[in-house]
Amino acid sequence: MHALPYFSPAEIALSFNICHVYPMANLTLFLTILKTVAKHNSHAIPPHLTPLTEGHPLPVTDNLEDALNEAGRAFDDAQCACLFANLGNLNFKDGRLQDRDLQRQAETALRIDPRDARDVLEAVETRFQTDKCFRQTGEWDLFCAGLLAMAHADSEFTAEERVYLQRFVPDLKHIEAGNRLVTDKSQDDLSDELAVFSSRQRRCLAAHAIGIMFIDGSWKGSEQEFLEFTVQRLRLVQFDRDRLLKGLHALFNVSVFG
Repeated sequence: MHALPYFSPAEIALSFNICHVYPMANLTLFLTILKTVAKHNSHAIPPHLTPLTEGHPLPVTDNLEDALNEAGRAFDDAQCACLFANLGNLNFKDGRLQDRDLQRQAETALRIDPRDARDVLEAVETRFQTDKCFRQTGEWDLFCAGLLAMAHADSEFTAEERVYLQRFVPDLKHIEAGNRLVTDKSQDDLSDELAVFSSRQRRCLAAHAIGIMFIDGSWKGSEQEFLEFTVQRLRLVQFDRDRLLKGLHALFNVSVFG
């Protein structure tokens, strides 16, 4: 099995801005596997995948194991990592991994190092813990403020970032309150308030901040600077930050399929 390569923040940013060209058959197989898992778990196709689905039928397969083995033979390492992360993303429901046997089959078929598989799944799972980490109105408002500050770090709040935020927040009133906090507070003051979150809350916030950064398909220097500033103020250790970056980069790096 191959370990996922470690990419520095600069290398990750570069990967999001390079146009890759791969055989269409690989894209079709990628989408077929994910559509099958999504249907099984009653999930919609996530917004970050919809640009790939335009103009492509979304068939399902009756034999996921064979499809995964075929992908393992046909895909390069980056494509295998992307498929593994996205399969895991669709294999979570109500915050729990649904089919562990399927994930183990994917790990073997796609040549994913077991340690990397664990890191990727933990990074993906962390994003589904918001309703367990944030319960009080003030916590939700502050959570939204942190993500909105990240979204506005490049002076542009994109449609993709808006959809992402709405997907994980239970009530739009928290987004409105978060907007007011971003407007009323300085970056330092906001970061000081975010720093009072528990370690679990801070890790969840950091995972979503990375998701916001990746969701529009590009990673700007201003976003990277804001992430580093936030991670420092949240007292998130570099080990956790690197694991979140590795896992979520694999999830959102769909440019490997063109």
